[in-house]
Amino acid sequence: MTISVNSKKKQVKKSFEELLTDLKTSNSEKVRYNAARVLGEMGDSKAVEPLIEVLKYDKNGSVRLYAARALGELGDSKATVHLIESLREDRNVDVRVRAARALGRLGGEIVVEPLVEALNDENPQVCITATDALIEIGDVATDALIESLDHEKVNVRCDATRALGEIGNKKAVDKVINMLYDEWVNVRIYAVTSLGKLNDTKAVPALIDVMKNRSENELVRAGAAAALGVLRDQRALLPLRELIMEAEELGELEDTALKSFKKIMAANWQSIPGATAQKKPAVATTF
Repeated sequence: MTISVNSKKKQVKKSFEELLTDLKTSNSEKVRYNAARVLGEMGDSKAVEPLIEVLKYDKNGSVRLYAARALGELGDSKATVHLIESLREDRNVDVRVRAARALGRLGGEIVVEPLVEALNDENPQVCITATDALIEIGDVATDALIESLDHEKVNVRCDATRALGEIGNKKAVDKVINMLYDEWVNVRIYAVTSLGKLNDTKAVPALIDVMKNRSENELVRAGAAAALGVLRDQRALLPLRELIMEAEELGELEDTALKSFKKIMAANWQSIPGATAQKKPAVATTF
């Protein structure tokens, strides 16, 4: 099999064997990282072992980066342990980012702990990528993320709260409700959003309390109002109505509350005394 390799001067077609030779022996880091990139695109599992060697031992960060990327694309679990090692130990930020992304693609319970550890990485891009990887992995990451809600660092609590909402396992609902009372506003913003995504009406009383709390941050209150609209529970109708009626003018909070009120009414009108379905205006006809 051959594949085209672009250069400024011309397009060169190289075979799998030639690319492996470039990867292993070229003195040019550009040639090596281009070989790693193309080998990942080719999808041949025979490239896994050479790419692992490059990931572990190549002195150039760009080459290691493309090796990590290629290993994620190839999807061979033999690379998992080595990608975990790179995520934990590589001094190059971009390599750690690519290792996290590759581990998300490979999945499995073995990658959860190192990815959760990476939420505490000194570089925010590594943290974000590790969070996205945990979301991609899904349910198997839920328990470890729940434990991370108690982490001392606010960014870890933020990322764990966001991830739990995206994964959607209702096992997390009680702990995410507790995050509504975190001392940091960013955590509370993620908590109200995630409670809407978790879609469990158990959160309704706590969300109502947050929305009604005048000392709470406006974005958190608006997020709680939005989450109530997602949950569509009738218990929120009166608090939403009161919030809207008490306002002298409609700001972001009241506007969000009004939208949520309408959503809940539309979802529950058959069970609300005196409510009627919204009728479409009659269309006049002529004969």
